[in-house]
Amino acid sequence: YEVQPTFSYITPMAETEKHRAEVGTAFLDFQVGKYQILPDFRNNAVELAKINNTIRTVTEDKNVKPTGIVLKGYASPEGSYASNKKLADNRVKALRDYIRQKNDFKADFFTMSSEPEDWVGFKEKVEADPNVPNRSEVLAIIDSSDDPDRKEAKLRALGGGAAFRYVLKDIFPSLRRSEYKIDYTVDEGREIIKTRPQQLSLGEMFAVANSYEIGSDEYNNVFDIAVRMFPNDPVANLNAANIAMGKGDYASAKNYLAKAGNAPEAVHAKGVLSMLTGDLTEAESLLKQAQDMGVKAAAINLEELRKKIEDNAVFDSFNAVK
Repeated sequence: YEVQPTFSYITPMAETEKHRAEVGTAFLDFQVGKYQILPDFRNNAVELAKINNTIRTVTEDKNVKPTGIVLKGYASPEGSYASNKKLADNRVKALRDYIRQKNDFKADFFTMSSEPEDWVGFKEKVEADPNVPNRSEVLAIIDSSDDPDRKEAKLRALGGGAAFRYVLKDIFPSLRRSEYKIDYTVDEGREIIKTRPQQLSLGEMFAVANSYEIGSDEYNNVFDIAVRMFPNDPVANLNAANIAMGKGDYASAKNYLAKAGNAPEAVHAKGVLSMLTGDLTEAESLLKQAQDMGVKAAAINLEELRKKIEDNAVFDSFNAVK
């Protein structure tokens, strides 16, 4: 009977998490008075690709975890403020729905807001453009305390409409935009341990290991590095021993366990090694000790040991008959 051992690791509980964000701006074109996103309308294919690429940068990186998306929609000042508010709200919702169709994000993953008429952005654009007709008067209207609809009416009337025609063509399109920010957390130690492991403390290495699934290739690789960088640490040696046994490298496991101390998990690992190498009496003693010390995996391995002992007894009886 080939035993199928269960290993018991000491798993560090620390986490090293850094908060980061990818940000961008997309200039989506909508049909007049509408908010449906048409991917093939004007330059939308390019603008939507920008958003999709930014999201993929985060979602396809196994070293980061997306935590939320912030969307803000802006409209330009032409048209009534009430209408623009409705459009801005619905357009940012439409962008959220588009992103959700492309990705497995829940609704509460998004934080949304809108700016019905971006007068602040309008002012910045006018200040930066010396070609705006009646530029000083336009700035005075923007800075006035009039409500948005009154400001627009004054702009339309200014200079026979020349200023309004100019900003409508050359400035307002750049104000109609959607800003997006993808928040995520990243464990920087995952990258550092691959290239500059000497820069990490043992605790930081343990934190990197804890960010992976126990027994995964990534988890095992971290402890392969940790035991090389910190060859006398009991926890690093214990987990390295478990990994070595899983690979069938019992000689290395024995060397690691010599430095693994006497923690319950270490006693258990020594019992597993004895079971795998055929010293079943020693295995039983050590596994029972580990079970009494609270290692849950010990009971599973004692059952494996029982099957192995019974299987050996069958073969011994065959040999006795012969």
